[in-house]
Amino acid sequence: MISFPWPQANEIHIHCCALDSEVERYIAPDERQRAERLLDPQIQSRFIASRGLLREILGTYLGVPPQGLQLAVQEQGKPYLSACATRLDFNLSHSGSLLLLAVAADRDVGIDLEQIRHDTPFPEMARLTFSPQEQHELFALPDHQQRNAFYRCWTRKEAFLKACGRGFSLPSHRFDVSLLENPTPMIAPDNHSRWLLQDISVPDGYCAALAAQGSAPIIRYF
Repeated sequence: MISFPWPQANEIHIHCCALDSEVERYIAPDERQRAERLLDPQIQSRFIASRGLLREILGTYLGVPPQGLQLAVQEQGKPYLSACATRLDFNLSHSGSLLLLAVAADRDVGIDLEQIRHDTPFPEMARLTFSPQEQHELFALPDHQQRNAFYRCWTRKEAFLKACGRGFSLPSHRFDVSLLENPTPMIAPDNHSRWLLQDISVPDGYCAALAAQGSAPIIRYF
């Protein structure tokens, strides 16, 4: 049986998984009901797989059966483990056929994964959701660089919103992140001593970013 070491204080674990319907047996009744409300069969299948994988991986850390985990959501929709004696922080995102899960101990994290699609109307989306500064930076780039820059900005903003649990309470056009390629951690747009943003290595055709509380973490990939 696979086992994962408990994250050290300076570590964040990143799990990259193919969405696999074989873990469907792990999901709870309320998760199945939520899945049944999704009309698109592929979206429904991937939601079920993502919840099953989440339970399987977290159960391995905690040494409990996946079905025994009690998951709840905060007011703004961020999931967490309830009725758990030790604090294991996590956040997940799935897009296309992949799932990313960030796991840390006593440290808030947020992660976002997006499949880069060439039919995405990114100029219109940027005008609706990016700040004026981000729009200026995006549309100042050469045309062939704009799509990837859009996804870098989008995933960084989403990861930050998910990490701090702000959700829709903080409009995405009210704060700025960098659009530039940057392999090193960046200060997130809140309390500057509290949050860092970092790009995450993912397969070609995807873009991902991590937001973490505290100092720059050591990233371990699984």
